[in-house]
Amino acid sequence: MEKMKAPFLEFPKKRFVAEMAAVFLIGFVFIELISIMGLSEGVTSSLPYPIDKIMSSAFSVTGLLAVYGLLKKNWAGAYFALSTSAFEVVLGCFSLSKAYSTSQLNLTLTAPAATTLALGALTIICIFKMGFDQPKITKITSGASSLSGPKTPSIARDKYTIETIDIAKKYFLGSNVVSAINGISMKVAEGEFIAIMGPSGSGKSTLLNLIGALDRPSSGRVFIDGVDISTLDELGLARLRNEKIGFVFQAYNLIARSSVLRNMELPALVKGYTKEERLERVNRLLAIVGLDDKPLRKPKTLSGGEQQRVAIARALINGPRIVLADEPTGNVDSKTGRLVMDFLRKLSLEEGTTVVVVTHDPEVAKMANRIIYIRDGKIVEEETVGGL
Repeated sequence: MEKMKAPFLEFPKKRFVAEMAAVFLIGFVFIELISIMGLSEGVTSSLPYPIDKIMSSAFSVTGLLAVYGLLKKNWAGAYFALSTSAFEVVLGCFSLSKAYSTSQLNLTLTAPAATTLALGALTIICIFKMGFDQPKITKITSGASSLSGPKTPSIARDKYTIETIDIAKKYFLGSNVVSAINGISMKVAEGEFIAIMGPSGSGKSTLLNLIGALDRPSSGRVFIDGVDISTLDELGLARLRNEKIGFVFQAYNLIARSSVLRNMELPALVKGYTKEERLERVNRLLAIVGLDDKPLRKPKTLSGGEQQRVAIARALINGPRIVLADEPTGNVDSKTGRLVMDFLRKLSLEEGTTVVVVTHDPEVAKMANRIIYIRDGKIVEEETVGGL
């Protein structure tokens, strides 16, 4: 899988402001480092020993982390920078007021405090000049969507939840090139339930990863709710996956050491729901999948079918518009597999959720509205089955 770079600030002006904030932070860290070495006074020198050394060391580290994050174009750097500069301003004011109250207005004490105060204030100004306008995914209706980033307005794609245009995926293994996907174009309507079938190595899981924004195509374009996901940076892709797509895997991918409750609420925690909202969603979904009496159980104490139902419920915790399932019945018996597929089909029919299932099982595939057969990374046949 390609390593995706994390673009941060797209406009040159904002990049320059971020670099200036990094310079101011480097100045603060330098002052504190020479203070730790005893070569000069620092802003923490007004504190009693050893608190001064501990505080100076701690905020030198956060300052360096902030510089690294800003230069690497990561939003964590902005938050580290904000906390470090707030510390600079507060302690700079404290040091100056203490020097004034004790009439110790000599340059060795006041100069570092005044300099740090100025550097902190300038850093805060830079951070807010940068703005915290992270890529956003807004609530949408009728398949239309609005994400930060450029769109392709000349083509109306809001009728399809998923659309791929001549996508290809190649992996480079030394001098060898492996073509996993070779020019697939497909459209999936809102609320449609499709199955993808093909022999092992045909590219089914790779196609699912591209649709789910877990990987980027080597060429071609993928649209989710009309948005070309190639226009999104890593943060935008992560937000899209968290808010619009639910994943169900053959191996369940549950955290063994955590309870069913903790496993399920993790995506909702990332999205920012309150504890009350998370618990309400978890309890409602566990009741739907028939596991409302097992929220405190560990995954290893559940049967394979129960673990898969937990995985499905977790995939639905944020109310995704799309559910992608990779061999969801592969590790369960036929009866449980039928229950799993019935539930996915119910989602499609009653909730309007778009469901894409990768499977080897023809009986499972026949429960979809449409079967797409792929071989050697290409679509070779499509069949409308209508579901069973």
